[in-house]
Amino acid sequence: MKSGAKNRVKILSLVILMFAAFSLQAQQKVNLKPNSQEYVVKGTSTLHDWHMTSEEAVGFITVKKDANGVPSFTGSEITLKAESLKSGKKGMDKNAYKALKTEEYPSIEFVLNNCTMESATKGKATAKLTIAGFSRDVTFDIEVEQTGSAYTIKGSTDFRLTDFKIDPPTALMGTVKTGDDVTIEFKATFQN
Repeated sequence: MKSGAKNRVKILSLVILMFAAFSLQAQQKVNLKPNSQEYVVKGTSTLHDWHMTSEEAVGFITVKKDANGVPSFTGSEITLKAESLKSGKKGMDKNAYKALKTEEYPSIEFVLNNCTMESATKGKATAKLTIAGFSRDVTFDIEVEQTGSAYTIKGSTDFRLTDFKIDPPTALMGTVKTGDDVTIEFKATFQN
């Protein structure tokens, strides 16, 4: 190989390495901060509205910013132990865990597919949500607040339990029935 061709190969290799290094620096993996998160599942029943909460997930987001400072979330994985969801009523929790098949599927998982930010603070995130061993894509409306190196993300989505092949729980020999429609709301801070 002639020296001119060798130099071009070296320069091309250097450019590729610099581009790869820039891409790696431009994206940042930021971990879910313990004690700075809340997940709420809300629903209805023939007796009263109900909700269950948890503050015990683990996970991360991968974020990069454009030239205007608008964040772009390119990846995220969140895992929530299903039995960390509590209603404050042991009987209701027991029925919920049975419906969620927590012995067989102990975790609820969220894996980001796509996130489109309308601005630096508002967007839509589409994710694969896995509950009771069944996965579906769902879309969350999200709000983002950045404080220094921390990102606090709030979001919500509505779906039906039967979308995840979950039979809505019943109690008192079927006289109290849980509604099929539920809402998930969350607020989580990510910071390394």
